[in-house]
Amino acid sequence: MIRTTRHYFRYCVASALAVAAMDAASARAETLAAKASTGETAASETVPTEPDGDPIVVNGETETNGLSLSSRETPQSVTVVDSLRMEEQGLYDIAAVMEQIVGVQSNRSSALGTDGTNYTARGFAVQNYLVDGVARPTNLYGFTEDTADMIAYERIEVIRGSAGMMTGTGQPSAAINMVRKRPAADFRASAAATVGSWDMVRIEGDVGGKVTADGRIRARVAGAWQDNKTFIDREHAKRQALYGVVEADLTPTTLLTAGIEYQNFTNTGASRGGVPLFYTDGTTTDFARSTNSGAEWSDFNRKSVNLFASLTHDFDKNWQLRIDAEHKAGSYDETIGYFFGRAIDKDTGLGGTLYSTRWASDLTLNAVYANLRGSFEALGQEQHIALTLSHAQFDDDQTPYPGWWSGGDYAKSVNAFEFFATGETARPDLSPSGGYAGNRVRTTAASAVARLKPISPLSVIVGGRLTWWRQDSYTQDTSGPRSWTPGSNEKAVVTPYGGLVLDLTRTVSAYVSYASVFEPQTQRTVDGDMIAPLEGNTYEAGLKADLLDGWLSASAAVFRMKQDNYALADGPGIFAPDGSSAYHAVSGMTSSGFEIEVNGEILPGWRVAGGFANARAEDRDGVRQLPQIPKNTFKMFTTYRLPGALEALMVGGNLNWQGKTTADGTGPNGEIYTQGSLATLDLLANYRISERFSVTAHVDNVFDKKYYSGLYIGSSRYATPRAATLTLRGTL
Repeated sequence: MIRTTRHYFRYCVASALAVAAMDAASARAETLAAKASTGETAASETVPTEPDGDPIVVNGETETNGLSLSSRETPQSVTVVDSLRMEEQGLYDIAAVMEQIVGVQSNRSSALGTDGTNYTARGFAVQNYLVDGVARPTNLYGFTEDTADMIAYERIEVIRGSAGMMTGTGQPSAAINMVRKRPAADFRASAAATVGSWDMVRIEGDVGGKVTADGRIRARVAGAWQDNKTFIDREHAKRQALYGVVEADLTPTTLLTAGIEYQNFTNTGASRGGVPLFYTDGTTTDFARSTNSGAEWSDFNRKSVNLFASLTHDFDKNWQLRIDAEHKAGSYDETIGYFFGRAIDKDTGLGGTLYSTRWASDLTLNAVYANLRGSFEALGQEQHIALTLSHAQFDDDQTPYPGWWSGGDYAKSVNAFEFFATGETARPDLSPSGGYAGNRVRTTAASAVARLKPISPLSVIVGGRLTWWRQDSYTQDTSGPRSWTPGSNEKAVVTPYGGLVLDLTRTVSAYVSYASVFEPQTQRTVDGDMIAPLEGNTYEAGLKADLLDGWLSASAAVFRMKQDNYALADGPGIFAPDGSSAYHAVSGMTSSGFEIEVNGEILPGWRVAGGFANARAEDRDGVRQLPQIPKNTFKMFTTYRLPGALEALMVGGNLNWQGKTTADGTGPNGEIYTQGSLATLDLLANYRISERFSVTAHVDNVFDKKYYSGLYIGSSRYATPRAATLTLRGTL
C-alpha cells in the first residue's frame, strides 16, 4: 500500500510538472505570436535581463580550454552565476558565491581572510582560480581570490572536474573563472545602499558608457565600500574595492581593453580557529555561536592592485587573436593568536593552547596569455581549433616572524572560559626574526585543442597542454644576497584532454570526457620533506538539455577520479619543522559521484537555479576521506515575479540541505563527533518602487538553525545565525 501511494504521488508530481511545462511553452508561444502579429519586439518584454539591461543567456558561452563553448557543447559540468543573481541574492564576495554552486561544499573552520576558509568539489579541494582566463598559482599562499569583492565582476564561471587544459596544474575538483565587467556602448549607471545585521553597511556604485560621440571609446567605473561586524564577538570586517576599465576600437576589427582593479580586505579581532567540540570527560561542548577563540589583537589583511590589458583582433569572421597581459602587486599581513584544544576541562576551562605568530608577504604576479582561435569548413561541417601560449611568474617575498614552532609564549596554555569572554592576553614579541624568505614560481605552457565534427550531431574535442613549472625558494640575511634552493622543476608535463558530445535530439546532448591533472605541492611531512607532485585522472559522462524553448537548461553527470601523491593532513596540532601543518602522501585516492542541475525559467516570471550533488572520496583501502564534508548536498534558489497588478513585487528563496558529517579527528577518549543532516532556508522580497528604484529585503537562515560550518575536533566554527539586510537600489 505504501509503495502504491508513493508511486501515485510521484506520478501526480511528474504529471503536474509536465502540464506546467506545456502550459509555460504554450503561454510563451502565444505571447510571441501576439507580439509578432502587432509588429512588436517580444524579446525586451519576455526575456529576463541583467541589471544593466542585457538579456540573460541561460546556455551562454564560457571560456573553456581556449574555446568559446556553450554549456551544451562543453563535455564537463558548468555553472555560471551572473550579475543578476549576485544582485538578487546579495552575493557581495566570492565566498558568498561559492556557497551557492552546486557540487561545491564549504568548510569554513575560521574567519574570512584566513587559511581556514576552504571549499571542496567532488571530494577534493577547490584551489584553481582564474581571472579572465589567467590562472593563479594553486600552491602559493595568498594568490587565491578568496576575499575578492564582486563589484568588479560580471559573472563567475565554475567548471567542475579536471581543468588542466585551462590552468595547467591543480586538483580535479573545479576551476573558478572570474570574468570582469566590460563597458557598454549606452550610458548606464546604478547605485545601491545596504544595511543589515551586526551593523552591516555597504555602499556601491557602477557607471559606464561611451566616452566619445562615435562610441569608439567606452569606459566603466565601479566601486564598493563595506563595513560590518559579524555574529562573532569582537570580529569586525571591512572591505573596499575600486574597478575601472576602458575599451577602444582601434580599428573596426581591433579592440584594446585596459583597466585597474583595487581590492582591500581587513578582518580585525578574528580567529584562525573555532571552539573545541569536547570536554575532557567525553561530553560535547555547547558554546554560544558568538564565541570568539581569537585574541583581541589578532587581525587579517589582504590588499592588491591589479593592472591588466587585452588586445583582440578579428582577422575575419572566423579567426581571432587575443593577447592578455597582467601585473598584480598584492600583500597579506596576518597577526595570529588563536585557541586550539582537542578537549578542555568542563569545570576549569583548562586544556587548550593559544598559538601565536605573524604571517606577512609581498606578492607579485606577471603574466602574458595569447590565444588564437578560429574555424574552417571540412566534411561539410564547421571545425574549430584554438592555440594558446602563456607565461607567468609569481613572487612571494616573506618577512619571517617567530611562531608556535618556537615554543614559549607563542604556544601557551590558557583558560578557555576566561579567554573566550574577552580575548585579552599578552601579545608575544612578534618582531621580525631577522632576514627574509620567499618563493618564485615560473610557468610556461602551450596548448592546442580542436572541436571537430565528423558528422553533424557529433563533436569530438581533443587537446593537450605542455607545462613547464619551476619553483625555487630563497632565504636572505638582512644585508646579504639571496640564497636560492631549487624546488619543484617539472618539464614539458603533458596534460591530455578528450571529449565526445553527441546531439541526441535538437535539444538534448550526451557527452563523455577524460582529463588528467598534475600539481606541484608545497606541503611538507613531519620530517620537513616536500610532498611529491599530485597526479590524477578524471572520467565524466552526462546528459545536457535545453528545455521549454531554451528557457531552461538541465544537466546530469556521473564522474570518477583517481589521484596519487594526495597530500593528507596528519591531524590537528601536528606540524612540520617550519610550523606549517604536517601532511603525508596517499596514493590511490578516488572520488566518485553524480550531479543534477537546472537553471532558467520554468514558468513566466518563475526562475530556478540549483541541484543535487553526491561525492565520496576514499583512500585505496576504501576508507572515506574528508568526512567533515557532506557526501550529499542540495541547493536551490528561486524567484517569482507576481503577475498583473502585483508585478512590482518579486519573492524568492534559497534552500540548502546537506547530509550528515563527521569531525576530522576524534575526542579525548576516541569519541566521534557527528553532525546530522540539516537544512537552512533564506527568503527575499524585491519591490520596484518605480522604473528607476527598487528595494530588496533578505532574511538568511530564517529558522535560525545552529550548526557548524567547519568541523574539526579542536577547532570548529559555527555557521551564521539568522541575519537580515535591506538594500535600496537605483538605476539610470
